[in-house]
Amino acid sequence: MEPYVMRFRGAVLVSMLFAFALTLLPLPDGLLTWRPQWVALTLVHWVLLQPRKSSIAMAWCAGLLLDAQYGSSLGQHALGLSVVVFITMRMRLRINVFTLSHQLTVLLVALGVYHLINLWVLGFTGNSPTAWMYWLSLAGSLIIWPVYHWLLSRLFMAANRFDD
Repeated sequence: MEPYVMRFRGAVLVSMLFAFALTLLPLPDGLLTWRPQWVALTLVHWVLLQPRKSSIAMAWCAGLLLDAQYGSSLGQHALGLSVVVFITMRMRLRINVFTLSHQLTVLLVALGVYHLINLWVLGFTGNSPTAWMYWLSLAGSLIIWPVYHWLLSRLFMAANRFDD
């Protein structure tokens, strides 16, 4: 049995809409490059806590929505998010027992691959960023992960009282 159950049926959808809203939230210029990858973090959260409710297909659809939102090449974010979810699914059982530093290392690898895929596609289209500041959103995602994961858990999950 799962150690946590969702508080309500639409928790995944509501949290994904929340992540898309955070992605659209205007930020000051100084914080814009530090914007965490909210959608990727939300997908990782659901893969870790409710693997049956999340899938690579869900990541692909979320990525297509991000492609439309950012006006990027069709499939760019879809491919990246699918790889993030695949890596997280493969490592899920280990991540759940890891310490925070080990979790952040796996998250660094998964989100780093996501950024590399985006950089690769941007390079093919001639839009590749030249500044190292492209990688600051990866750092922002790692910094916010413990708080965001805890917050999503508290808002959308409840302890399973019927666990044997």
